[in-house]
Amino acid sequence: AAMLFVGRFAFLPFQRKSIEKAGRPRQNDQDYYEAGDVRSAEAFSVMKTNDPVGFNLVDVLAWGALGHALGYAALAVSSFQAAGL
Repeated sequence: AAMLFVGRFAFLPFQRKSIEKAGRPRQNDQDYYEAGDVRSAEAFSVMKTNDPVGFNLVDVLAWGALGHALGYAALAVSSFQAAGL
């Protein structure tokens, strides 16, 4: 839960600002969709969320995985310390 909190309130605003600053990928001064690649359009239905700032399913899975990885590492370190390794 701590990693989800950090992801939602600390890193999400930073990530969104970075994406806005970088902009969409361009080719010959057109983004890919304008250049004719209809498959490059964003799939808004997949990323739809009721969160006010847009924390979506991918964000939940990514930050949840990081939380589990850190929890596993903490348990492994404490196990090694208890075993005297």
